[in-house]
Amino acid sequence: MSRVSQAEAWRRVRNVLEMSDLVLEVIDSRDPVETRNRRVEELLSKLGKPLIIVINKADLVPIDVLKEWKEYLEREYPTVFISARNRLGTRKLMVSIKQHAPRLPVRVSVVGYPNVGKSTIINYLKGRHVAETSPVPGWTIGEQIVRAKQWLVVIDTPGVIPPEEVKDEALLIIKGAIDPSKLEDPVLPAVKLIMRIKSFNPKAFMDRYGVDSEDPMELLELIGRKRGLLLKGGKVNIRGAAIAVIKDWILGKLTYYYRPGVVGNA
Repeated sequence: MSRVSQAEAWRRVRNVLEMSDLVLEVIDSRDPVETRNRRVEELLSKLGKPLIIVINKADLVPIDVLKEWKEYLEREYPTVFISARNRLGTRKLMVSIKQHAPRLPVRVSVVGYPNVGKSTIINYLKGRHVAETSPVPGWTIGEQIVRAKQWLVVIDTPGVIPPEEVKDEALLIIKGAIDPSKLEDPVLPAVKLIMRIKSFNPKAFMDRYGVDSEDPMELLELIGRKRGLLLKGGKVNIRGAAIAVIKDWILGKLTYYYRPGVVGNA
């Protein structure tokens, strides 16, 4: 799941948070409830560190929904929404950092679940590629301290998962926090992901693959056949189809959204 143990990752994250003046928590616009890391937020509260929530992947969700989430989350923390990959809203992030920095120059750390786009945001803040990015969850190892500007020092952290979530593979898939090719059996988590996506976006699979079914296993069969994921004898490689669906979710090729007030666990 990661190149470092989660216990070691948590130790390193705490060290980074302690040396930070301001923290950016990156969450996924498609599922803000499930990609908030409450454990990190609790730790920040204990340490007395200011936090800005950064809703990333804004290009995947309608603007009116993003505005509702910004208003909702700002009841707790300053919030901005951006698409780091498409450079949308990134100037507003810079303005927010300056506005909420307790001092200048400011040390800013970037936290969040694996694969929410932390490294892409760091690359933007720096202005050129300095933190390697990868669609494989858990890619970032160690901390990278980067002087992004005269007034801004940026610290990357390992993606961390609360201990109570580590064994819930289906939940980790929704959070984009696990590499599906490493799963012993990706089919059950893929089925749960399919059900969640369909609950919020019934047309997602027809839009992406041109096939659909109310039965998740039948849908995997149809996707596998459409993609040519076949075993000897023409049988569909269901494991391969499950991995393909999970990867498409991580890469933002499958999407859904919901508005504040809708229960996250549909």
